[in-house]
Amino acid sequence: MSESQFHFDFDQPKSEEGLIQWRRQRQRASTRLARKLGLPIGFDVEVWLKNGVMLRGKLDLAESVLLLDTIDEQKLKLVIGRADFSYPDLESCVRMD
Repeated sequence: MSESQFHFDFDQPKSEEGLIQWRRQRQRASTRLARKLGLPIGFDVEVWLKNGVMLRGKLDLAESVLLLDTIDEQKLKLVIGRADFSYPDLESCVRMD
């Protein structure tokens, strides 16, 4: 192997720092998204959908979105437990704690 070839050194103790920093950035982006939408993402909620269905549980993003700051609200998918729904289907959301 050439000395100039790039490689990952997973045995070094600093190898987790990048992952930890990425997770912190994702958490900050998720918090900004939650504030922008007015939703308590990551908390226990009671949600009413426009079709009359009521859900209770922890509200999360249904899919891993790479760029949370550029998300299209009309296509945003949310989840409570195993039930997923679209942001436009949301009628009300109340934080339960």
